[in-house]
Amino acid sequence: MDFFAAHLKVLDEPVQVRKKDGTVKERTRTNQELLTFAEFHTLATKAHPNPGWPLDEHVPAARGMPTELRRAAINQAIGKVRSWWSHLKTWEETAPDQRGREPRPGAPNEPVTFYAGMVEHPAYDLNPQKKKRHTFISLKLHTGQKWEKVSLPVVVHAQAESLLAGSALEKERIARERKRSKTGQAGSGEEKGGRTWVAKSLTVHGKRDKRYPGGVRYALHIPMEKSVDKPRKAEEQRRADPQMPVVAVDLGVGRLAVMGAFVEGKLAATRFVDGRALNHRRHRLLTAIHRKREQSGRLQPGVQDNANLWNKIRNLDENAAKQTAVTIVQFAMEHGARVIVFEHLRRYRPPKERMSKSGRKNHKRAYWLRGQIMKWVRDLAFREGILTVERNPAYTSQTCPHCKVLGERNGSRFTCKNPNHRYSADADFVGMMNLYRKWTKTFVYPRKGDDPKPEVA
Repeated sequence: MDFFAAHLKVLDEPVQVRKKDGTVKERTRTNQELLTFAEFHTLATKAHPNPGWPLDEHVPAARGMPTELRRAAINQAIGKVRSWWSHLKTWEETAPDQRGREPRPGAPNEPVTFYAGMVEHPAYDLNPQKKKRHTFISLKLHTGQKWEKVSLPVVVHAQAESLLAGSALEKERIARERKRSKTGQAGSGEEKGGRTWVAKSLTVHGKRDKRYPGGVRYALHIPMEKSVDKPRKAEEQRRADPQMPVVAVDLGVGRLAVMGAFVEGKLAATRFVDGRALNHRRHRLLTAIHRKREQSGRLQPGVQDNANLWNKIRNLDENAAKQTAVTIVQFAMEHGARVIVFEHLRRYRPPKERMSKSGRKNHKRAYWLRGQIMKWVRDLAFREGILTVERNPAYTSQTCPHCKVLGERNGSRFTCKNPNHRYSADADFVGMMNLYRKWTKTFVYPRKGDDPKPEVA
């Protein structure tokens, strides 16, 4: 980061590139070109024995560092300096009376990435360790004086073992496909359609924990990657098949989700996910935080208060969002839906009724939880080839889904005002039905103040 901060001109320096049609285009340097520039000016080689900014002198631990690890660190430094330089230029162009705090370079706090060539599995006798789900890996680490390989025990859970075993088989299949493609042989359709998770480069994360030696607990995170077919756009699917199976979901505060599966234009199944117990538990924790704040007086700036309680609240919300998202995606897969319809979330508007501080905060976090649910559903559904779309939420919980007359919502209950149509139902259920009407473009926006005529209705 110090090297790139001293060579900021390189980030904006234009580079001429010749296209395939022969024209010349100017652009800034790519990350790969900046990596080559940094290695040329920091590493000593036979062709260039005296670099202008020797990395070994500025960072003694870089001597003997694995090449992949050094390049990963350089790439992280490029990203941080580029982000800081971009924000700094924007800050300087802003009027002085509208400026905020001057941007500063971020701290190097990224986890360490170990690539495949840096990890080895020693040939130890693992039979006694397997009973305790222990295995060993060998990493090249810096011991304070030099870089050397260290064998570390790792706890591997049953689900991780099955995923890694499937990943190994998938890597073998990919290798066979590449070999066949090089030799001009076509692979079988069964192998080409493989959809198994593949393990990528692992990452080492450190977290403070007094129960472990040195007060730090280390965890190895192994990201998994799976290839999926890109689904067609939702509007194209609707035009091709207007009666296609669709799942409409209405997210709320009291109920986390009300979902309905529509098959051939008819409601085939519904499912409710209640959130009252979660709201009650979150409200109790927020009340405890507010009470402790009153007892402790003024808060110190920059110090996190009630860290354990806030972590518990965040974990509750994240766990509820993930479980609800899994329920929605599984419900869509059970009914063969290829599209999930949500309402477009607007900015939070505080309720008009009077609430305590903890109650208002609880209402706000419950509203924010809907965005987290949508984020997880969008990710989980795309893995299964299911798209998520959003529709305007106007009048979805205030219009009768049958006679299309403006009704009245009282709390969680909807009542239709049509004198010839006695209909009352849950407001979230009505919102879910109208979301499907907006998907099929059959929803009629009512006009407030108009009394419905019986013959028209």
